[in-house]
Amino acid sequence: MTRLSRYFLPTTREDPADAEAASHRLIVRAGLARQVGAGLWTWLPAGWRSHRKVEQIVRKELDAIGSGEMLMPVLQPAELWKKTGRYDIDELFKLRDRRDAELVLGMTHEEIVTLHASREIRSYRDLPKLLYHFQVKERDEPRPRAGVLRTREFIMKDSYSFDLSDEGLQASYDAHREAYLRIFARLGLDVQIVSAMSGAMGGSESNEFMARTNAGCPQL
Repeated sequence: MTRLSRYFLPTTREDPADAEAASHRLIVRAGLARQVGAGLWTWLPAGWRSHRKVEQIVRKELDAIGSGEMLMPVLQPAELWKKTGRYDIDELFKLRDRRDAELVLGMTHEEIVTLHASREIRSYRDLPKLLYHFQVKERDEPRPRAGVLRTREFIMKDSYSFDLSDEGLQASYDAHREAYLRIFARLGLDVQIVSAMSGAMGGSESNEFMARTNAGCPQL
């Protein structure tokens, strides 16, 4: 147990000059996080402790629907992204190693989890499979803003399902949606599910969870 007098909690009385969102002002004033550069943030002890508590709630609810936790790398072969046709996404960080091999910094992990599934799932009897992980993501965001809401590096929980049919896919989707509702309920958030655009990630159906607050309905 760290004594409060020795705890690294640099609170401030003034709002940061560049703060646009209420969350940006509050996390800085409360000493939860500090900005390193445009879209780059460090979680300080109190902020990281809160982050891990939320993560554990998410983990328990996903485990409850039979999803298995794994961890995939941030650094990924560019070949996989070229194969899916997503290598040319503007927000994707691209680089080369000392051997001139093309690599990317993952902004998501569909390519990697599908690689594993294609190698390891041998029979329809192995389906469905639900998998998830918490991992750092990198995104070449053109206009980082709103504190930690729109950044270039962030931690994301992503879930993936491998199903035998469209009906199975819908069942996996519905299980996740109910798990998310339980997560928000445990966090004390009143949310509304709304239809959304899948964007660069693709997909036939997408929902967003909007939290009702006195200040409006920000996107979660």
